[in-house]
Amino acid sequence: MRSPKQPDPACATGVCGADVPPVVGSVLTGVGMTVAQAAAALERGEEPRLSPVQRAIVERWLLER
Repeated sequence: MRSPKQPDPACATGVCGADVPPVVGSVLTGVGMTVAQAAAALERGEEPRLSPVQRAIVERWLLER
């Protein structure tokens, strides 16, 4: 499996077949927090360990709330 810091050029969406999904329901996979909790952490200036895809999900959630 490829590191989240090194996107696969053959996988334009950032999520490919063998990868773990970035979010299940509202829980960010491998992070231990929900999208809302990660958004609150970003707003406080914290840097939760998010993959680029997860960060995009959280940032979009912030924009759409």
